[in-house]
Amino acid sequence: MFCSHKRSRGGEGRSMAAAQLKTDREQGVFSRVDDDILQNILGRLPGVAFASAACVNTTWNKNCSHMLSRPKFASALSLNSDLHNAIDEVLVEIFSKPIRPDFVVAYIGTNFSLEETHQLITEKIGSGISIITNRAMGLIGTDVETHNLREACLVVSVGFVPGLKVEIFPLPSPRHQLHDMEVFDTQAPHLLMMEHFVRDILSYSGPLPPSCMMMFGDKHFDMNLVVAALDAIMPDKTAIIGDASASFMYTRRNETGNYSSDLFYIAGAALVFVKDQHKPDYMGEIEFHVTLSPGLMPFGPQIKTISSYETPTHSSWISAVMSEFEGVFIDSHTILRELRSQLGMSDIYAGVTKRRQYHNGAGPPVSMTTLNFHEVRGGYGDYILVDGVGIQPDDVFFFYHSDAATAMNTVDYASDNLQTLVHNDSDIQREVFGGFIFSSNKRDISLFNRCNVDCKSFADNFPGVPVAGMFGNGEIACGALLGEEENQELGHPRCCVHACSSVYLAMTYVPPQAPYYLE
Repeated sequence: MFCSHKRSRGGEGRSMAAAQLKTDREQGVFSRVDDDILQNILGRLPGVAFASAACVNTTWNKNCSHMLSRPKFASALSLNSDLHNAIDEVLVEIFSKPIRPDFVVAYIGTNFSLEETHQLITEKIGSGISIITNRAMGLIGTDVETHNLREACLVVSVGFVPGLKVEIFPLPSPRHQLHDMEVFDTQAPHLLMMEHFVRDILSYSGPLPPSCMMMFGDKHFDMNLVVAALDAIMPDKTAIIGDASASFMYTRRNETGNYSSDLFYIAGAALVFVKDQHKPDYMGEIEFHVTLSPGLMPFGPQIKTISSYETPTHSSWISAVMSEFEGVFIDSHTILRELRSQLGMSDIYAGVTKRRQYHNGAGPPVSMTTLNFHEVRGGYGDYILVDGVGIQPDDVFFFYHSDAATAMNTVDYASDNLQTLVHNDSDIQREVFGGFIFSSNKRDISLFNRCNVDCKSFADNFPGVPVAGMFGNGEIACGALLGEEENQELGHPRCCVHACSSVYLAMTYVPPQAPYYLE
């Protein structure tokens, strides 16, 4: 409603003030009250209208930028079986409030086309944004009350992280070397690509290491070697999380570094978050915190590998014997059959301890002891067949099986670790603004006898905070894990790709300290 008033005494002075206000506004100068009113109005706009408002003039752009000086994370889940409608539903929900996308992570059910989904999301979101679409065995969305691990659905997450640079880096493998992933050797062609992968990331990050790397590994490759190499090369403060059994597509912010699909196969991709050295002082700090809920229990004797034969399908036939009894030859397949007959376990893993050297191409090799989980597929004669490669003679291992009690206890432990982010004695006041969960598809109702167990650790600690995730096979988590500092200091073997576990990533914001003025 517009009102007109007659001019009264003092009107000339008011006219001069109005003229000055008009001049100030034209020069992009707003009073504090005007800024508050404008930001209140802008904050009510949906994302698309907000983006348009930022283009009106310098003042509006300044106010829009000020409103987006804090990180934002939005996530939505759709159970609509129609792909186009599902994408429209989640994007309308996500962009119902102001947000400027820096990255997009989408998870889809098995009934959706990966190629079509990624293309539609990229077209609707726009170019110049890091986008990854991954097919999952089950999805975790903001509303997890009705999720079904086999139901066709879609989860899309959009993040705005001011003060960070975000880019996707692919890990290429020459197509003629697809079966050459056995050992990290300086002469192997695929290692040159690994070196190139690491070199690109370190070049992008500059003097500061990456804050976080969200890794997606192709399900046809063994990611144990790749992630262990990243863990050895990157400092502990770099959080590395993700899915080692992915089927994904990506769009880079900068498309100039893409590889020819005729010459290279993309074995993995990393969504990398790096602190911007030129971040303004008025912006706070964004941090990444990782904690883990394991779900495996070791059982049986320690076993030592005698020989290993790798197959073209990235599995291995292993001959091994009990290491405690050198004079008694009891092979691993006999031990496996005996354990299965006693315990009736179906999902069994060989937890192999390996001592390896990893090269980054920029210095001497880094030596590290790791614990790798290889799912047992069967056996024949004296041999057992396991998923994955890289097992060598004299490597030792235990058999592991999934255990509900262990999983439940560690879910509570992970919840306690997450709680320390907002309830502690530190002077640092963190605000959790979003998170991701990577969980094993084996942690379902058959293990816990109820659903949504893995989601509760995050939801109970941070009610109302958006979270997204997936169920897969091979959960990546390494770096400085919450609650694991003592084990890492003691030099225990580092596990990078887990099994039957849940990985939690909490993203926090630490506001800048209030400026101090001298009277």
